[in-house]
Amino acid sequence: MNSGAEPVTPARGTRCSRVTPLQRRTLLRGTAAGASATLLGAGANGPAVAATGRPDPRYVRDLPPGWTYPVAEELLPFGHGVMSGDPLLDRVVLWTRITIPDARGWDATAVPDPQGIRTVAVRWVIARDRALRHVVRRGRVVTSAARDWTVKVDADRLPSGTTLYYAFEALGWRSPIGRTRTAPAPGQDVGPLTIAHIACTSWWQDVFNSYGRIADRDDLDLVTHAGDHVYDSSGGHPASRFWKEQRSWDGDIDNADFTDVATCRRRYALYYADPQLIRAHAAAPFAIMADQHDYDPAQTDGRPTLTMEQAGSVLFEWTPIRAPRPDGTGRLPASPGPFRQMPIPRGPAALYSYRVLPFGDLADVVLIDVRRFAGRAGEQSQILGDVQWAWLERTLRASASRARFRLIVNQVNLGQLRAFNLPFADAFSRQFGIDPDAPQGELYTTAWGGQPAERTRLFRFLREAGIVDNVVLSGDSHGFFLNDLVEDPALPAYEPLTGGGTLRAVGVELVGSTMGRPGGQDVIAEQLYFTATGGSRGAAFEDAATYDAVHRPAALAPTLALEAAARAANPQLRYFNWRAEYGHGIVQVQPDQVVVEAWTTPQREVSTDATLLAQHVSPLGTPHLSPVLSPTPATGRRRGAPAPPPATTRVRGARPRP
Repeated sequence: MNSGAEPVTPARGTRCSRVTPLQRRTLLRGTAAGASATLLGAGANGPAVAATGRPDPRYVRDLPPGWTYPVAEELLPFGHGVMSGDPLLDRVVLWTRITIPDARGWDATAVPDPQGIRTVAVRWVIARDRALRHVVRRGRVVTSAARDWTVKVDADRLPSGTTLYYAFEALGWRSPIGRTRTAPAPGQDVGPLTIAHIACTSWWQDVFNSYGRIADRDDLDLVTHAGDHVYDSSGGHPASRFWKEQRSWDGDIDNADFTDVATCRRRYALYYADPQLIRAHAAAPFAIMADQHDYDPAQTDGRPTLTMEQAGSVLFEWTPIRAPRPDGTGRLPASPGPFRQMPIPRGPAALYSYRVLPFGDLADVVLIDVRRFAGRAGEQSQILGDVQWAWLERTLRASASRARFRLIVNQVNLGQLRAFNLPFADAFSRQFGIDPDAPQGELYTTAWGGQPAERTRLFRFLREAGIVDNVVLSGDSHGFFLNDLVEDPALPAYEPLTGGGTLRAVGVELVGSTMGRPGGQDVIAEQLYFTATGGSRGAAFEDAATYDAVHRPAALAPTLALEAAARAANPQLRYFNWRAEYGHGIVQVQPDQVVVEAWTTPQREVSTDATLLAQHVSPLGTPHLSPVLSPTPATGRRRGAPAPPPATTRVRGARPRP
């Protein structure tokens, strides 16, 4: 798809995300050469999985009248694209979903047999080339309404440190082709590790240009997400896009809180129908740690209708997250092989997602969970829980014995945010849980900020164990926060010019902003808007134009003053941007240093623009973020041809539908 195309907006009277005519023409042009190919072709390694030639005669690809389910129509039956994730040195998770339109509705819990179909056989392949001729692994699995028609396979026995391409076939159609990468093996030199880092991605408040820029890159080894991957609601904040015919910001099924398993699944469909996200999912493997909104439970009329465990199961259905064993050890199960789907954890097992992904000798990606196991009575750790804390210490010690760096994906900022003069304190308290009167002197009282003794315990462990080359990748604060991680940011414990001092830093942190969810400037601007209009939360949802023209500019001066006061009170805060400049981070791990970048992209209109706001480096052995005054954007050495533009093609030999 053309990243410069117009945003996808539904026609009046419908609530379906469709591919625009311009995007449809782009797809057809970009894939005409391969339109007659079978899914898996044939190549030097012998024939790939053959086309069935027997599509289900009941399957009709067209959307019925009144269809409301968000889907990229031109990609049907793979209407939410393809995705990969959690790469290891010899395997990677591949994902897609089969969409079967049915006039009776979109809810798999109510319509388990759309068009009379109860199961679908899905073939998959992974190869060394975009033409899928040099096949490495292939298989066949079955999906059904029981797992919302999702497909999740663990492609194993793969070459390490290699760019690979994959696709699926079902119902006589071939899916878009995705690109992924396996992790390097110990001792394997593949150059630096280059990752994109994102958090708090809000479909309503951002048109996902950062996802488009991530998709454009050919050098990414991984995309990390620190949570709020899919929000439970729009929150009523000024919207970049919304359904025009709605009457209230919380009255539409695709804006209001999801309330049950069906609407939770639909929220993923809304996100995954976005053309820029479809491209990003197909461009590189993801490693996701869910935050609170991903798991948010729900009640209807005071009655529980969606539990945290059920929301967790939907998360595992719709993402390529590896489910660790539900015993707290963080161990990953073996691959079920090419002919069985990865099982979806149900019940309490769906709460476990902390895990580690080794990337050779250079780094380990460690994903921790500060949400699901916090606040347990009788346990010492009120952030991670005692079992996860023990796992983390074991994991970090083992990592330090084999890898130079640790990249720790952590939902809520780990670095301190000491008290400073904060305008509109009540508004910040509502948005972020900030307490200007917190007795410990920290404004941010969620997670680590609310339990500063646990942060001190963690930092002391790292310092005493000599595990200091850590890069923490966080979210939740809706801005760019770059921190040196220190127990005490005051002299003589910490010296801000060098990162030294009597205690020294034990790592650095990137809080990777957000795609649209309001940061500091927007928190102030919303308060100004509500005061001017006599409105309440949600009043500006359909009035983004006035909001942007009047109230955002008025909020800039107090935001700049806020940033200056925060830096003065927090010398460990090496870069701080809480303006309405949303986007993503890039982290490149080199053998002797880490490069950290903050990128912003336009929020309201689809655009190919991207601006490098800041670049910092932190050397191996002495962590400390130093600004690069004349930066050159980091690019990785390990590159691969991009995946083709997303499109589906009919498999050769398949009969036309009736």
